[in-house]
Amino acid sequence: DDGRLLAIGQLAPRAGVSARTVRFQSDQGLIPPTRRSGSGYRLYDEACVARLCLVRTLRELGRLDLETDLQREVDTADVAAAAVRALDAQVRALQLNRAVLARVAGQRAGTEEVER
Repeated sequence: DDGRLLAIGQLAPRAGVSARTVRFQSDQGLIPPTRRSGSGYRLYDEACVARLCLVRTLRELGRLDLETDLQREVDTADVAAAAVRALDAQVRALQLNRAVLARVAGQRAGTEEVER
């Protein structure tokens, strides 16, 4: 029944995006409506809320290739798993960069102390 389905105005704030964003992503095929009301309004279920949050996260991460996978009806769980792997790689790269910078910063501080 329509009581468990959300209109765009209800879906948007739950996913932290604007109604315009929901309409755009729905038109792009990223968030297809679960069904339409008798008057033609798009209605979405809870799975659409999760999918919209995933799309928002992918966009924030710049993972447009994974968004494209969503348009091609690739399994949402597979897309999320790929995003997790990509994030893990980014985290490892950031940790390595941090370690290098911390080492250089520590050596510089040590050099300055010796010169004083």
